[in-house]
Amino acid sequence: MKRRNFLTMMGAATLAPALPTFGAPVSVAAGGYNRYQYGLAVFHARTRANISAAGIAHRLKVSMPQAEAMIGEMIESNYVKPVLGGSKVKAISNITKPDFLGFERAARQTKAAAQTVTPRIQSPSERTTPMNKFTTLSGIAAPMPLINIDTDMIIPKQFLKTIKRSGLGVNLFDEMRYDDDRNEIPDFVLNKPQYRDAQILVAGDNFGCGSSREHAPWAIADFGITCVIAPSYADIFYNNCFKNGILPIVLPQEQVDVLMKDAEKGANARIEIDLENQSITSSDGEVFTFDVDPFKKHCLMNGLDDIGLTMEKAASIDSFETAATQSRPWV
Repeated sequence: MKRRNFLTMMGAATLAPALPTFGAPVSVAAGGYNRYQYGLAVFHARTRANISAAGIAHRLKVSMPQAEAMIGEMIESNYVKPVLGGSKVKAISNITKPDFLGFERAARQTKAAAQTVTPRIQSPSERTTPMNKFTTLSGIAAPMPLINIDTDMIIPKQFLKTIKRSGLGVNLFDEMRYDDDRNEIPDFVLNKPQYRDAQILVAGDNFGCGSSREHAPWAIADFGITCVIAPSYADIFYNNCFKNGILPIVLPQEQVDVLMKDAEKGANARIEIDLENQSITSSDGEVFTFDVDPFKKHCLMNGLDDIGLTMEKAASIDSFETAATQSRPWV
């Protein structure tokens, strides 16, 4: 079953609980969980064949009693029903509309993209545009306190037809930013006036998981975000960031929480990143240090992607080719 982001699904139909406005106070249910956590639990339950309390506890990082209470509320609300002979539950099919899961929308977008986008081969100059250098950054940070943000949430599959690195920013977090009529969803963080020019993203654990599409860092960079801060990343996404001028910083969860609260202050709070000294300074002056691979740091500070590294050896390559042509003219 196709996985869809829960913010779109939860806000798109009355079949799902309403989520609180981003940054607004979140009420806590009797089971010890809030509506934000419950909405994410419903999302996981409705986009999988079945799920258990242990699965919800693992994915949402809540306790087993909280997860069991969520499942109890979902059963009472007719979102799921128990699987006979086991401890798992599954979505009730007669209230799962196809468009609720986004199939119709994805089909419409794919058809529209096919009609409006004409694939073409890029010229060498387009493919070898030098990567921007990253040394220091002082910018607005957008808070996204979600775990397991995957690459399909970052840039949906229907936008992967291009091989250009530019033009994908408008579709970053597409299913979270726009409704079915392509109108902006006001409550999404990057649609809020104070975060439209965000250059830093503060996110939850396991950022960039899912399929290994390089379009994900392309879309992030094209939007204007050049630094992501999270407790952990998927390995391929993490490495792709360095190759596209993005600094992915890994910090302990407690430090990410501090920066998340700092980012929630909006445009008045600017976070400063110093790659050379490997430090982050919050708007309140609190300083955190981070680790980064020396070679990746060198590449970022000098604007070197894989092609840039190769072109540093251009003189040696030309010399080899000249010698090879002279010694083996038949090749």
